Amino acid sequence: MIDKNKIMEYCDLVIYICLCLVIFCLPFAKAGVEVFTWMAIIFWIAKRVFGYRSGCLWKTLPETELNKALGILIAVNALSMIFSSHFGLSLRGFFGKELKFLAIYFMLVETVRSKERLKYLLITIIASVILITLDASTQLFSGVDFLRGYKMDQVTFGASFAAASGFAAWLIIIIPLLIGIIATNIIPSVKLKNLLAVIIVAQALFLLRTYSRGAWIGFVISSILMFYYFTKNFSSKIKLLYLSVAICLVAGYLFLPRSLIFSVKDSIRVKFKFSQTISGRIKTIPQIATGSNFERIRWWKESLRIIKDYPLVGCGLNTYSVVGRLYKSFDGGGIYPHNSYLQMAAETGLLGLFAFLWFLFMFFRIGLRYFNQNRDVLVLGLLTGISAFLIHAIFDTHLYSLQLVVLFWYMVGLTVAMIKLDQKI
Repeated sequence: MIDKNKIMEYCDLVIYICLCLVIFCLPFAKAGVEVFTWMAIIFWIAKRVFGYRSGCLWKTLPETELNKALGILIAVNALSMIFSSHFGLSLRGFFGKELKFLAIYFMLVETVRSKERLKYLLITIIASVILITLDASTQLFSGVDFLRGYKMDQVTFGASFAAASGFAAWLIIIIPLLIGIIATNIIPSVKLKNLLAVIIVAQALFLLRTYSRGAWIGFVISSILMFYYFTKNFSSKIKLLYLSVAICLVAGYLFLPRSLIFSVKDSIRVKFKFSQTISGRIKTIPQIATGSNFERIRWWKESLRIIKDYPLVGCGLNTYSVVGRLYKSFDGGGIYPHNSYLQMAAETGLLGLFAFLWFLFMFFRIGLRYFNQNRDVLVLGLLTGISAFLIHAIFDTHLYSLQLVVLFWYMVGLTVAMIKLDQKI
């Protein structure tokens, strides 16, 4: 006699282990992400075949406050697929990408249902972070990372990521998450927290060395928002104390001997191999007449032309690489627009973009409401990292990169799982 309950428990455990392996190997192994994600989905389906029922949609999906927003998003993407200019590509994108990413979200919500599982998942993330920190350090000082064999030149520093911007996107999600882990007692080890503090400092320097201006903008804005929400309910005296410390730090820097400042700057520049000054890189942010900003604007104009021709449901999910060539207006044009939201509007129309923005609005509304009620700094760290990522996505195609879009949906699912977990206790 087959014990279906034991089989479902086994499937549930395998799903959880696969999800842990997905986040562990995400920074350095795309194949691992694909294999473990699909393995998790297979066992997730098998779990239902053997009788598991819970939540909504004929009791096959976990019930979350985001289900309606996700339903609208999927419906609009399905419309984009049906009316696509290249139905085959859109069909592949809908089932091979969109539904897969949503499955990651729902599997996390379903399987991370105890403090113990959350703890071991966070430990898995920490293990991956330590590995990538060592890998980035190796690339920084030897010129080659040991995980993928990628070489570093004067302007490219991506550790195990193929591009520096991808590494920067991973960092701006991970750094606030690590801060949240340190601030909570889910992992009580003081030694581990001290190690994480050192890693955060190293990763902040790594982030600078990526020279990713979009990541810098996202990180700064989200950090200010994190500090605001963290101190919002503090007394005026504590806020004044924080302000005084900040003023003292700035004043201390201003009045330090210039020789000492230059000595520290030169030391950091040599050790972290900064080939250009950070201030010089920052000054290029508003420049739109030359350089990469000029190129981006020209790509954005091409995407706006696509949106103009396909305003409602877009040219079709997963078709930009084909349709974009027809709108090429200069040498180097006809490629991805380096703006996730313009690409989304081009592929799925304004309806698709609005559906995604509505989902984000609901997600942050739920997350901030939970934080205001429970003061959970780990959730605040996740919200901060995701907001930094989304700001960075204005300047790059992170929502269309396998590693990074999986990271996005993974962190969204983990955030909602933590909120549901706390509500059950």
